[in-house]
Amino acid sequence: MQRKDEIIKQVCEKLRETDGIPFEYDHFTESDAVPPPFVLYRRVAASNFSADGVVYAKGEAVDLELYTATPDEMAELMKKVEDLLDAAEVFYNKTADTVYITSEDFYESLYEI
Repeated sequence: MQRKDEIIKQVCEKLRETDGIPFEYDHFTESDAVPPPFVLYRRVAASNFSADGVVYAKGEAVDLELYTATPDEMAELMKKVEDLLDAAEVFYNKTADTVYITSEDFYESLYEI
């Protein structure tokens, strides 16, 4: 069974191939920083499920962050990402919808997977 972060990386690779959107795991280094739009993904803590005092199923979660310069650009990127996630049969929750980050002067949307 393929791990969630591997599936999300494949989704990001398709987005880069089709739309030229750069992506990175966790962050871009300062020397490799790119202007928006770009995508970041990372594994995050997830609770395991126990049975009879042992780990029965391991929790696995990934955050997918989208960054754009404008709200209209964000709407387009969200549609593309959601279409790719749907095609990959990935369940997701959109937990931040087009939040403006004043200090960076761009917009962010967050998906929890």
